[in-house]
Amino acid sequence: MNTKINLTYKDVSYCLEYDRMSVKMLEANGFSVEEFIKKPLSNIELAFAGAFIKNHRKTKQSIIDEIYAGCKNKTDLVAALVTMIEETYDSLLSEPEGDEGNVTWEVMDLSPKKSHE
Repeated sequence: MNTKINLTYKDVSYCLEYDRMSVKMLEANGFSVEEFIKKPLSNIELAFAGAFIKNHRKTKQSIIDEIYAGCKNKTDLVAALVTMIEETYDSLLSEPEGDEGNVTWEVMDLSPKKSHE
């Protein structure tokens, strides 16, 4: 999760980013990457508001709405939000660094074996 959005509104600085918890909260509120294009109005608003959860959880929705309304170049802003969400999803599948303390695992097939007569 490398991408962040820094913005300033009415002399207040905001750092927008996601972590797994904030994306879980988005999903609990109906956000879906697959539905992003089908329902852009709902999903764009959710994605933008969700970017405040990690660092600015107490920001009122009315302020978030004002900030979004005042943003220029919304197409690039939305593309950055999608990138940030995708990075969070990718982090679920990333490999741990180093070998110390890593978990080892194996698949065991417990299905009954058929005899070859």
